[in-house]
Amino acid sequence: MKLYKSALALALLASVLVATQPAHAAPQQATVTCALSVPSRISVGGTYNNFLARFGSGCPDTIYTAVWKSTPAATSNPQGRLEFTFGNRVAQFGFSGAVPPIGTITWKPAGGATNINGTKVADLASATSVSRRASAVALTGGRKGSRTALLTTVSYWRPSSDRYVRWAGKQVLIQYQDIGTTTWKGLAYVTTNSVGQVTYNYYPNRTRRYRVYVPGTSSIWNIFSPVISR
Repeated sequence: MKLYKSALALALLASVLVATQPAHAAPQQATVTCALSVPSRISVGGTYNNFLARFGSGCPDTIYTAVWKSTPAATSNPQGRLEFTFGNRVAQFGFSGAVPPIGTITWKPAGGATNINGTKVADLASATSVSRRASAVALTGGRKGSRTALLTTVSYWRPSSDRYVRWAGKQVLIQYQDIGTTTWKGLAYVTTNSVGQVTYNYYPNRTRRYRVYVPGTSSIWNIFSPVISR
């Protein structure tokens, strides 16, 4: 009888131990992160400004819909939404008007990326762009004897005027490069007049290549002129 009771007690103890063992959770599938590829430098230089965004690394082929929101708004959609729909991996975005987004644009996920059935298949990563107004510079020159004359004309895009306007009082750097070399050297800092132009005369007594560098500001991009030889 004692042997029977001992066996019964052991059986009950074993059943309790089995019942209290923690259940093994089903392995969870790791969520991938889909990167957004947007222009790092956005140049505002027209009435209508259009750009392309693409999926970056880590984006599954099964993504059917993915949405980001931009701050400040950098698309024509409500809340500055950038939408990838119907399985497209490239999306066009743009803006127009007298008050374009200037400065750092932040692209933040508006939810996750989903497949055609609406099931989440990836997280979305944030991204940034820097937007500034475009500048423009033209360099012309002529030689007469040993004298070289260089004329620089500088402009920038003014959204409120919907056109490029001359950049008066702008300091620029004229650079030169000797034929047969690859090094650019500073020649002179000059400042544009009231109509955005400046003429520089000097006597190199040889043919050289020239270009002009226009420094940017917090709201206008920097730029180099095309190269000329004189």
